[in-house]
Amino acid sequence: MTARVALLYDDSAYLESQGHPRATPGDGPVGLVGRQVAGREFLDAYLTHGSWDDLTAVVWHRSAAESLAALCASHPRAPTPRIVLMDDFLHTFPTGTVLYTPCPPDVSFAWARHARAPGAFALCGVTHTLCTAGAVRALGDMLTAPYESYDALICTSTAVVRMVRAVTDAYTDYLKDRFGGVPAFRPRLEKIPLGVNPDRYRPPTPEERKTRRAQLNIKDGDVAVLFVGRFTPHAKAHPFPMFQGLARAAQATGQGVHLVLSGWAANDQQLGFFLDGLRVFAPGIPVSVVNGMDPDLRFGVWHAVDVFTSLADSIQETFGLVIVEAMASGLPVVASDWNGYRDLVVDGETGFLVPTSMVEGATCDASLRLLLGAVDYDAFLAECNQTVTVDLSATTAAYSRLLSDPALRRRMGKAGRQRVEQHFTWERVVRSYEGLWREQEAERRSCQSIGPRRTAGPPCYPAPEVSFAGYPTTLLDGEAQVRTVGGADDTLRCILALPLCTYAGQRVQDEATLQVVLAAASSPRTLNDLEAVLANHGVAHGPARATLAWLLKYGLLERVASGPGITSAP
Repeated sequence: MTARVALLYDDSAYLESQGHPRATPGDGPVGLVGRQVAGREFLDAYLTHGSWDDLTAVVWHRSAAESLAALCASHPRAPTPRIVLMDDFLHTFPTGTVLYTPCPPDVSFAWARHARAPGAFALCGVTHTLCTAGAVRALGDMLTAPYESYDALICTSTAVVRMVRAVTDAYTDYLKDRFGGVPAFRPRLEKIPLGVNPDRYRPPTPEERKTRRAQLNIKDGDVAVLFVGRFTPHAKAHPFPMFQGLARAAQATGQGVHLVLSGWAANDQQLGFFLDGLRVFAPGIPVSVVNGMDPDLRFGVWHAVDVFTSLADSIQETFGLVIVEAMASGLPVVASDWNGYRDLVVDGETGFLVPTSMVEGATCDASLRLLLGAVDYDAFLAECNQTVTVDLSATTAAYSRLLSDPALRRRMGKAGRQRVEQHFTWERVVRSYEGLWREQEAERRSCQSIGPRRTAGPPCYPAPEVSFAGYPTTLLDGEAQVRTVGGADDTLRCILALPLCTYAGQRVQDEATLQVVLAAASSPRTLNDLEAVLANHGVAHGPARATLAWLLKYGLLERVASGPGITSAP
């Protein structure tokens, strides 16, 4: 069985940022970040290797639909996507579908399904950064909102699984203490890694290596060590152990070292701070700074170097896409034993994992201060980063072994490439996703399905006609009788031409259909009767009632003064 899948598409999740980040950070990382790279490569891999029959995409705006259509047109295998606009989601989203989101499944979709079409579709989303206040709230929502056992949250690493469990277990305990009962995390929690394109990231030919090293002025005989990532100490990896460890290893081994930094900074001042640290902690080490926003430099830099290193110590890191890119490129890796990195590097076989530590109590108030707004997200990351230690002695030892042993570098690089081919190609990742989606669909079908129902909005925010039922004098139900006002045909044309009267609402705007309704109400009819007229024209319950309310609002229909269907507001 092949599961039917729809993608929630937005440019910010699937297209890589090519400019500098916005000046003021918000609730999450900014600029070119790993989730954008992963999203773009996942989409390309799904279009290339997926077993889909067609492509359905849910979009917030038409501009996103146009962007996706252009992307598909440039792809050798992609079909023309079927677009579902968010405005039409409740009425046009196909049942029996898994909706995949490039983030944890949005709570709004769970509530929409619960209110309008229980059991009609499954939700699946993937984790990236989970340390923002918004991301943690989303995990809490997965306990209290109507998520089901056939929904799924994909975690990219073992550490992320542990983080989700830690947060949801703590919130479960709170709910038990507060309300009793047996609250539980219902969605499936699956671990599926990110992937890499092994054709794009590969070991260089001798000529490619020679050319790239010459471009970076790397001396023959020097061991080139590469770092790829943001030059933002608190948001990726503080460079102190890298700078100091390389300096000490170069001194201990007598081996020439050339450091290559490929990435970007939010501004020149931030880059200056980063390079100031290099001059203080690694004096005399030659360095090449590469613009990581330039595609040619970004992909070509892997061919110039001998060792890759990333000593991540930020809680914003969740997987470590650069690690699998490095291994695919045939490079040995020196990485921190941190988060998803430990799932990727086999210590002593494909590289070295350097121990890390945190101090109990050092961040005990940090998350509370973030929630209160006492610190912004950027400051929160900085506070946490300043409490994480990457073992400097172990870092120095790892660098020393690789600097002094070319055979070890080659052996580890070859083992890393083999590990990627066995576990981390995008083709394998797509197969894992599709296997999960098939299981979700099978479980969704096995659950007792409740047919589509009409409800007055989700329990988390009942529809305005329920929430604000006490505001009007009366509330009309389906048995309320109405009739067309004399001269309504001419008045309708006038009103439809006025922006003052046509600015919002989920309703019929076609004049011919509205004229049919007015003709049907030439003698008193119930709202239910007129809704049936609209249903014959393909109009669903909600838009039909909104259309009748609009006709009443502008005096095209009028209530019959007495009779059933009119109640006083409480």
